[in-house]
Amino acid sequence: MGERGARTAVLLGAAIVLLSLCGCAGVVAATVTWGDDMYRRLTQDRGDTVAVGEAGRDGAFEFTVNRIDCGVAQIGDSFVNQTAVGQFCLTELTVRNAGNRPATFADALQRAYGPDGDRYAADSAAGILANSEQQLFQNQINPGNRVTGVVVYDIPRDSHIAELELHESEHTAGLRVRA
Repeated sequence: MGERGARTAVLLGAAIVLLSLCGCAGVVAATVTWGDDMYRRLTQDRGDTVAVGEAGRDGAFEFTVNRIDCGVAQIGDSFVNQTAVGQFCLTELTVRNAGNRPATFADALQRAYGPDGDRYAADSAAGILANSEQQLFQNQINPGNRVTGVVVYDIPRDSHIAELELHESEHTAGLRVRA
């Protein structure tokens, strides 16, 4: 192969690498921009919806949200406590393992949504302080067992939780709970 052929091969290889990088960058940009909305649309079509006080299932877990209390400024006691950046919303829920194998509840998988669709993550540190018995956190739930605990969200002061999306695992569709 001559000098001209080698140069053509290098340019062709560089063009392929450049197109691949542009394609990857486009996929990443689309995922960052629309990924959460697309995920919500997909799970809304597949997941069940219940109201506070009603039981619903996602995977092996049967969830019942007993109540949602917002407007809490601080959690803990006089020795160990945490102050909200905005306000804490405490969601008391009961989780029953309706499956046939042990399953672990993870507060990090539980999402809250505001009235405008803003997504809020659980505050695990505040959740530990809110659950003095530690029944719900870092605990495998055996088949047939039921535990009750509080998942805590730190949301803006001028907002509230309009909907929860509860998951047994990151691979399940999720149970939507209207607040």
